[in-house]
Amino acid sequence: MNNIGCFKSPKVLEILEKIESIRKRDNATHVELAKKLYDLTANSSNSDLKSFANCILGDAYCMCDDYYQALYYLSSGIQNLAKTDEHLLIARSYNELGIIYRTQGQFLYSLENFMNAISVAREHRLYLPEAIACENLASLCHEMGALREAVQYHNRVLECCDCIKDDEFKDELLQCVYTLTTKLFLMLEEQDKADNSVANLKRLITKCPHYADRFDVRISLWVYYNKIGNTTETLKYKELCKEAFYSCDDLVTYYEEAVDFVEMMLNDEEYDELEKAFSRMDEKKIDGELINLHMIMAEFKISMYKKIGNAQKMMEAAYQYYEYSSMKNDDSKKSFLTTLHLRLDLEKQKTANIFLTEAAETDALTGLSNRAKLNKVIDELFVMADKDKKRLGVEMMDVDFFKQVNDCYGHSKGDELLSAMGREFKELIDDKIFIARYGGDEFVVYYYDMTDEEILDVALKIQKCIAKIGQELNLENLSVSQGIVNRVPEPLNRAWDYLNSADYALYHVKNNGKAGAALIHKRKDLDNKIIKIVS
Repeated sequence: MNNIGCFKSPKVLEILEKIESIRKRDNATHVELAKKLYDLTANSSNSDLKSFANCILGDAYCMCDDYYQALYYLSSGIQNLAKTDEHLLIARSYNELGIIYRTQGQFLYSLENFMNAISVAREHRLYLPEAIACENLASLCHEMGALREAVQYHNRVLECCDCIKDDEFKDELLQCVYTLTTKLFLMLEEQDKADNSVANLKRLITKCPHYADRFDVRISLWVYYNKIGNTTETLKYKELCKEAFYSCDDLVTYYEEAVDFVEMMLNDEEYDELEKAFSRMDEKKIDGELINLHMIMAEFKISMYKKIGNAQKMMEAAYQYYEYSSMKNDDSKKSFLTTLHLRLDLEKQKTANIFLTEAAETDALTGLSNRAKLNKVIDELFVMADKDKKRLGVEMMDVDFFKQVNDCYGHSKGDELLSAMGREFKELIDDKIFIARYGGDEFVVYYYDMTDEEILDVALKIQKCIAKIGQELNLENLSVSQGIVNRVPEPLNRAWDYLNSADYALYHVKNNGKAGAALIHKRKDLDNKIIKIVS
């Protein structure tokens, strides 16, 4: 699992904080900030950071309903991002891809991405993203006629709500669940459960009165009262739904409600009202996000004109449906070509960068990061530790009597030893431990946000690894000396101060018998004998 955090510069973190503060509030500014982040990381050698920026920009376009742009950037970023520890953004990106593919009618891709979002969110206990993805998947199941499965995913949303602390988000999710399960249970002929959903919805409306004005709530109650034969409430909600339909500008969000509204009006044979509704729909821009809705409306037109015997208008609606279908095919081809070209470009870029990045930052003998990469990482870690007031540990280490190994057994034996150390050290690297070859037989270890005891445990593991390698290579009494400094950065500290202090601690070990580790917090600790030793 790759940790992107250590590669985020202060400038990147500043942009991310601004994005988080305006997300869902100011879409235009959101896009501009995401573009700035994308440009800032464009020349980075870190592919994970680039993928992170791609998904941030894709999310910004998704918030603006610009699904073509969103698809491009999310698709280009998610593959690498999924290998990192940015779990919240990964779950969000999968969920948004699910939404985009659904609007395009690519339901299998939509299903796959919603499932991925749920899996990531559940594994890392991200209850809100899991609930959102489950709600979207429940809606997709409903559309596909998988009604029982839709109920199951709505129930998972309710489970997540028990763990969500933000009441505003929780109420939003509950409103969606109660609204949609009302219709689901009616379709499944489970009247008592539909009654329960309506009762829960009404209690929620009492708590949050503005929910009563929502299109989806009004549609659900219209369907419910129509089903149970309550004429007064049916007529009331029918009028409220007309008002909501004609005042609704966001038909991407209220796609299902628009379909339900027209279907209910068609069942009631409200043909004059339907003519008005169809005219309003025809005024809407025909693009990738709404093309499926336009196709469904064309089907309703065909059905209505067939019922009233208007052959000419029925043929016009049929031709309209044909045009929308052709446009949808063109859009599908466009999406396919965009994704294909993107994947091919990524493969080319990956191949081209392999030698550039690896050769520039990897030590050929040990397979560990080299001094150039080491210097980059210490700068980034120092900034993070200083900002978040976390401990930063730096260890300088070298092989005891390495010169004698070369002199007695030849340089090939020395190279074999260093190569074996590289293999063993790779097993110790994780999201808090970074190991690189400094040069010759010297290695540097960085520890982020670890206690002295945790670091000394790792130092002891390293000593045991070296002893094992010595036995394997027939090098008796092979050992290393380790000097470690661990502390929260202080005012006027620089990253280089840590390396100097660690080097100073290393020479203390060298001058006091070698084959051990000394951990200090400050250089003067050695003079005051404030040292933690492992040997």
